[in-house]
Amino acid sequence: MSKLFVELSGGELVGDKKAHCALPDEDASDRLRRTMSPSALRVELVSAYSGDRKMTEAESAQMRLLEHNRGDVFYSDLFYSISHHYFAPDISKALWNKVLKHKHLMSECLGRNVRITVATLDYLSNITNSLETPTLISEPYVSEMAALSMVDGMTGLYNHSSCYELLELELRKYRRYSIGFSLILLDIDDFKSINDRWGHQEGDRTLIALAKMLREQTRDTDICCRYGGEEFIVLLPFTNDAKEACEIAERIRVGATSIRFNGQEVTISAGVALCDKTISTPQVLIENADRALYQAKASGKNQIVLSVVQ
Repeated sequence: MSKLFVELSGGELVGDKKAHCALPDEDASDRLRRTMSPSALRVELVSAYSGDRKMTEAESAQMRLLEHNRGDVFYSDLFYSISHHYFAPDISKALWNKVLKHKHLMSECLGRNVRITVATLDYLSNITNSLETPTLISEPYVSEMAALSMVDGMTGLYNHSSCYELLELELRKYRRYSIGFSLILLDIDDFKSINDRWGHQEGDRTLIALAKMLREQTRDTDICCRYGGEEFIVLLPFTNDAKEACEIAERIRVGATSIRFNGQEVTISAGVALCDKTISTPQVLIENADRALYQAKASGKNQIVLSVVQ
């Protein structure tokens, strides 16, 4: 129990993991989205779930639903939330019960509640030696670093680097399981004229409004990214049907027309590309969508074009 000083610092647990905790490829994209999304399990909620405080009825219902929907993956997510380490689903439920028992024993010995983060650190580092050289970083600082590294500061969407990482994970899933997906590359028509005529502040407000519209017009499973400048990418997991992908793109196009700057309507053009056996890298898929986007621009803008690979 030499690690109990952790609780006094208010820190959360991060560190290195042993080889047996390595993340399988097939779980990577799903877990990445779960842990980065607004609906991801937060440390405070996991702490309450472990008994550190009483949960509200809404929180209890949320956790029951997550456990039902995710199965044993739910327990992997619990550990990842509080330790930033991955443990395979087939061992996570049993491991969680052991950590809870350890938490209760520590609380009895000390005569006070020992938080789940402390119990997890002590059990994994001192009892099972599953963690080596753990490092403590406060949760707000971890959240700040994650936001800076993964999210575009202006729009709140995933940034360019995160877009490529998520796209690579979807492509890996396609290669292994033939789970298709699509990509929409879009940009704002005549955006330069907005900046030139009305100033960059008006341009920034337009980008922020478009990002908000993208979140409203896409599905919960879709991934919205700011690719760069006035260009955006929307990844459509589990969507390999051209008609469905184009319908989503068209919904976005129509949604953009509700945005106004100085009384003028915003329009966008978009290229849609589907992942198939010809796609070797994320860049190839983006290039297909980019050619379709160029065709949409050349054909008069404010329209959607589907990439057709010859």
